[in-house]
This record gives sequence, C-alpha cells and structure tokens, in this order.
Amino acid sequence: MQIGVMNHPARDPVREIEWIGRNGFDFVDLTLEPPAVDPDHIDIAALRAALKKHGLGVIVHTAFYLPLATPFAGLRRATLNEYRRALRAARLLRTGLLTVHFTKPPQFFEIDVIVDWCASVLSDLCEEAAAFGITVALENAPQTVVDQLAVFEVLFDRLPRLGLHLDCGHAQVEGDRWAEYLDRLGHRLVHVHLSDNDAGSDQHLPIASVPGSGIDWRECLRLLRETGYDGTITLEVFSPAREYLLVSKELVRKLWETL
Repeated sequence: MQIGVMNHPARDPVREIEWIGRNGFDFVDLTLEPPAVDPDHIDIAALRAALKKHGLGVIVHTAFYLPLATPFAGLRRATLNEYRRALRAARLLRTGLLTVHFTKPPQFFEIDVIVDWCASVLSDLCEEAAAFGITVALENAPQTVVDQLAVFEVLFDRLPRLGLHLDCGHAQVEGDRWAEYLDRLGHRLVHVHLSDNDAGSDQHLPIASVPGSGIDWRECLRLLRETGYDGTITLEVFSPAREYLLVSKELVRKLWETL
C-alpha cells in the first residue's frame, strides 16, 4: 500500500512536490488543472526532477468539473479534448494512471443513455491511453441524481480497459455505498481516495475526525484489504493546516498494519 497526496491546483506544483516528498509520502496525485497546473503550461522536466529527487511516484488527475455525463455531444467532444491534453502530460511524466470523473447528469434520462454518453468519450480515451501503457480510471462522484453504481456496472462491462477509482468520501455521500462498490466492482479497482465527512456533503475532512456520523475507518480499510487491493491511496484531506494530512497518513498506516 502506498499513500500519496494531491497537489493544490493554485500553487506551484514543484513546491507542492517538494512538500509531499519532505513529509514521507510515497507518490503525488498530480491534478492537472488551472490556475497553476494547466497541462499545456507545466514544466515537465522540473516536475520529473522534483519527483526523482524525493523518490516519488506520480499519477495524474483531471479536473472534476469537466462535463462527461452530458447530453450535449459538443461538450463531450470538448471534454475528450481536455482529457487528451492531460494524457499527453501523463505520457511525458511517465505515469501509468489517469483519473477522470463521473459528473452529475441531468434528471429524466435512463441509465443506458447516460452510459452511452460516457462510453462515447471513454472508449476512445482508454484505447489511446493503453497505447502508452496508461490506464484510465473513472472516479465516482458525490451525487445521488442517478444510481451511479448501476451506471458504472454497465459502463465497465462495455469498456474492459477502464479502471475503477473509488472515492470513499463520495461513496459515503451516495448513501454509504463503499461496501457495495467493492463487492460489485472491486476486481476493477486501480486507485483509492480517502477523506472523512458526515454523509451530508463531500467535506474532505481528516481521517477519523467526524464523531458519530463519520466513516467507520477500521471497517472501511478491512473491506478494502479483503479485495486484495494493495495499491495507491490518496489522502484527499483539504485543510489550510497540512498537519492534518500527516496525522491522517499515520492513522491509515496504523490501521492498515493492524488489520
């Protein structure tokens, strides 16, 4: 199991990598989004040098607000073009994983229609990424407009190259569906995000910081380990006090080792 952190998209990514490396993390979950990390305006050589200096791995993360599950074909084409920009950067960074996001669809559409929208973008992207040895991973969103797991099951059946990026905090907002995702799609799991919340919204709180209504972290990690997963885990804890990331890292490692 490797624990990593996401960079702040409004800060110098090289400085972000330096902080992550100095504080004992294993990899950087590099989000490629403006204002500071547009994929066409980053210094690839400087990023690779900083990663190498600290012995850090890297995976690539696209902006969560790019519209994927939309009925407008023009928007889907634009989203695919943005994914391709990120893919070019991912190839130059020599990563093996590129995350994209399911987005909240409009109401009144059937699951099969939503699957068609997503597949029209992800089918091409998965094939293009595979040519460079990169897996595209689809992350679940914190939404309840549609049964997202049902959409994912049909979509993953259609796209054998697509990997699952499972966000524990998002699954909590969906109605505590972590166990269901692992049971039904755990065999496609390639990356994990962890953060806490009270199930009301995606708060990105430190691990084990929500009394009563938060996530049962021992059970969460036990279920994850039972799938055989032992890969990358990003702590998606957003706080001005980054000490919370360090505490969360130690808590997750301690729990993982005692299961």
